[in-house]
Amino acid sequence: MKTMKNILLIFALILSAQSHAQLADGSTAPDFTLEDIVDSNTYNLYDYLDQGKTCFVEIFAAHCPGCWAYHQQETLKDLYNTYGPDGTDEVMVFALEYDEYNFYDAFIGIGPAWVTAGNWLEGTPYPIFQVEGGDRTVFEDYEVTFYPVVYMVCPNKSLKRVSTALNATELYDGMSDCSFLSVDEEVLSGKVYVDGNKNLIVENYQDVVSIEVTNLSGQNVLTVDAVESEMTSLESLETGVYLFLINTGRGAVVERFVVE
Repeated sequence: MKTMKNILLIFALILSAQSHAQLADGSTAPDFTLEDIVDSNTYNLYDYLDQGKTCFVEIFAAHCPGCWAYHQQETLKDLYNTYGPDGTDEVMVFALEYDEYNFYDAFIGIGPAWVTAGNWLEGTPYPIFQVEGGDRTVFEDYEVTFYPVVYMVCPNKSLKRVSTALNATELYDGMSDCSFLSVDEEVLSGKVYVDGNKNLIVENYQDVVSIEVTNLSGQNVLTVDAVESEMTSLESLETGVYLFLINTGRGAVVERFVVE
């Protein structure tokens, strides 16, 4: 038993030492299709991104004490419950288990410490995947060298690693840091934002050809064919989160705004 523990400890240290090899922020998130260990439902990452949702991908190991400590903070659980399908429906969470050849018992806390740190399924509302066989190429795609690691994946498929020290609210607020959510200065210069009076403010509105607004279900709710001033009224929109496709003569950019 001591030998096994020592091997696992050395392996964990190697993973930590190689942490520089992770995917760089702004990389395109590799797609995956996996089955939930609880009910065998199939989930595809890009399906959710194409719906305009931001996805959080956690990679953990059932035996990992640090992973278990993060799990017990319930950060991703809180994020999912508040902003997931049963909340505002802006977010999806996926948890991928790294250990190879784990059986179901490892997910419910049955086994020695080098196999499992606790019951990962109890009270977890988002899908957890037992990643085995050919599906394990997902870890090569994500260049996994340590765990736990959490990636925020934007609707345009770019990703960013986020700190496990952040709480659910901070993760949600950080969604505005997605690279595609920032206006590309080469396409559209100046600030773009929604003010407290339900107006879209575009400082350099002369550059804008048209604006298309969709809700998180992908439905077009507003189209502005001609932008004639810095201020565009959003009075017709209900309170909620929307994606703004801003078309210019040099291309298009996408912004995510909350209309209150």
